[in-house]
Amino acid sequence: MKNIFELEQQAHLALAQYHRWYQVYEVPFTKERIENQKDILSDDVEISSEWGTTKGKEGLEDRLKVYTGWQNAHHVKHTEVKILPNGQLSLEADILYQNIRPDNSKHSYTLHYSTELQPRENDLPLFTKLSLKPTGEVKEFNFEDAYPENRTKSFMHYWLYLIENQNSDKSKELLANDFLLQLGTGENISTLKGFDEWIQSISTRILTSTHSYKNFKVVDNKDNTFSVSVDFDWKGINLQNEKMIAETHHEWLLSNNKEERFARLKMLKVAIVKPFQVVADF
Repeated sequence: MKNIFELEQQAHLALAQYHRWYQVYEVPFTKERIENQKDILSDDVEISSEWGTTKGKEGLEDRLKVYTGWQNAHHVKHTEVKILPNGQLSLEADILYQNIRPDNSKHSYTLHYSTELQPRENDLPLFTKLSLKPTGEVKEFNFEDAYPENRTKSFMHYWLYLIENQNSDKSKELLANDFLLQLGTGENISTLKGFDEWIQSISTRILTSTHSYKNFKVVDNKDNTFSVSVDFDWKGINLQNEKMIAETHHEWLLSNNKEERFARLKMLKVAIVKPFQVVADF
């Protein structure tokens, strides 16, 4: 049976990687953070900008040295993901870039990204091409840190993909040691065994599903944790091939070790806004 939510689910993977792309530039460089950057790139990735074109991810450390001491913020304004005829993913995006350099000079531009990613079986896709083009200059601006949003949105999209695809093994990378999930059904989960059972139980009810988010807010608690508030519109197909919808409100507490690929979920609290229900159409 064709997965009617394939594009939405693949978009989660592309966006998980895209929000990771910026993170290395938004916190001080370390060996681990540069390795995490290489983790999102194919071996022969082609990156082109007004500064020229580079091929391959070797030598990334040297290319990043120029940005040492810079304050960078990448505010993602619009994204669009498509599945190309060759099976690759394309991601087009518009961002606002803000920068303060060690000499205290300030720069801000709007940029358009055109990218392609190669999907991988049971894994995150890799960027094969990234093209950056300036689309405008911003003269006056107040610098706003974008790392908390990029860090938590990369987590969110990967988490949603894994939940939608009922992958409990890979989800464990996204769980803190002392996690607690309060699911809004009265069910609380705080063990890996309980988490596995919950993920397996989804497959006894749902064939496929997808989430779209709105009202996303993140607070940097300044103690290596983030508080996230977000609403999800959920669509799914149950085992009887009936269409279903729901709406939920989530509150998350994420712990953040900057050396790891992703933040980790310490606490999740779900409130049901619109109950899960069968509908005639989406």
